[in-house]
Amino acid sequence: MAGSATAKERREERQQQIIRATIRVLSREGITEATTRNITAEAGVNGATLHYYFGSKDELFWAVLQELSLQGEKVIRDAVRTDQGLYTTIESCIRAFWSEEESTPELQTMQYELTLYALRRPESAWLAKKQYEAYCAVLETVYREASERSQEPSAVPFSDLARFSVSSTDGILLRFLVDHDATNARRDLDRIIAFAIAMARDGQAISLT
Repeated sequence: MAGSATAKERREERQQQIIRATIRVLSREGITEATTRNITAEAGVNGATLHYYFGSKDELFWAVLQELSLQGEKVIRDAVRTDQGLYTTIESCIRAFWSEEESTPELQTMQYELTLYALRRPESAWLAKKQYEAYCAVLETVYREASERSQEPSAVPFSDLARFSVSSTDGILLRFLVDHDATNARRDLDRIIAFAIAMARDGQAISLT
């Protein structure tokens, strides 16, 4: 049993080694340069090893997206206290996400590239769908937990609240990657937070006038 556990740990470590190397290549050089040769060189493995752990490039890219989703969930869990209530949790989640995104523009650009790569290939479109489903699932779980702990209800389904949070911050992020205007991005973020809290409280967005 001990030997089996050790073999499993070695396998998981090697998979993580390849995933981390792929993230570095994608972030540094872009998806067009994320060739098997470049990835194996970065990871310090040969092509046979890469294909043993990941049968196709799509499988590897899905593993990358899963890893990034786990990292995003950790960012939220480390930054948010769900015992503070739903409305405070909404703000904390969105600000935690944004803080991570603003500080890692290369990583965010890479994720957009992966999304477009998937959408351009019918056989890979599920990658993009799963990516956004994972983002929404994290927030939906946290919002529901905060509501249950605080007894602060949401006037809209948690799934809708999570979807709005992800979609709206995604738009702010894309604009920020284009113009690098952090001041405007943070101002827009404040508005998104106000809208999200208003949705949860009243089921409708507030007026900005």
